[in-house]
Amino acid sequence: MTISLHEAAMRSGRGRRTTRELRMNTASDQGDLTAALLDAVELFEELRVPYALIGGLAAMVYGRARYTEDVDFVAAEHHESALKANPDAMRRHHFDPACTYKLYHDRGVEIDLWKDAHADAIARRAARREIAGRKVRVAQLHDLIAMKLRAQRVRDDGDIAEIVKHRTIDESKLAERVTKQQLNRFRQIKRRALREAS
Repeated sequence: MTISLHEAAMRSGRGRRTTRELRMNTASDQGDLTAALLDAVELFEELRVPYALIGGLAAMVYGRARYTEDVDFVAAEHHESALKANPDAMRRHHFDPACTYKLYHDRGVEIDLWKDAHADAIARRAARREIAGRKVRVAQLHDLIAMKLRAQRVRDDGDIAEIVKHRTIDESKLAERVTKQQLNRFRQIKRRALREAS
């Protein structure tokens, strides 16, 4: 897919604004992505659905400087039934109640709710971090890396490479969450990243 120079500039501007909002912990004059993120957090907390922020925004929390146009969460296994049972709460938090496997925000932001066999444990271990002036549950670093390894996507390998340049990863904790093959791939990514950084 190709985009125009104007669209690339617009995306870049949105990316810088969103990054600034998230890193500076400011909630005033929210952009669409930040508003959708905070509305989702409020919805999950109102419905008592355990969740964790994952994906590109979580990677930014751990040192990956990249722009993303979406919000990703992992939520407890029962999240779809909780959302279906509470359409008024979804509307109050600006989401379309017709869809519960993904969240569609009034501002046009799609929020992916990732299916992961370890979703309940990831949500349980998530730590509260200050994002856009609010406490948000963010996937623990080793869980985030494990999910990115399971996804087997090039952009996730890039996120992992940038994170290991800024954070120390306890491989024994990671080994509890991934297969041997995934752990070996992590080691390759780490070696390459550290070689590039030196």
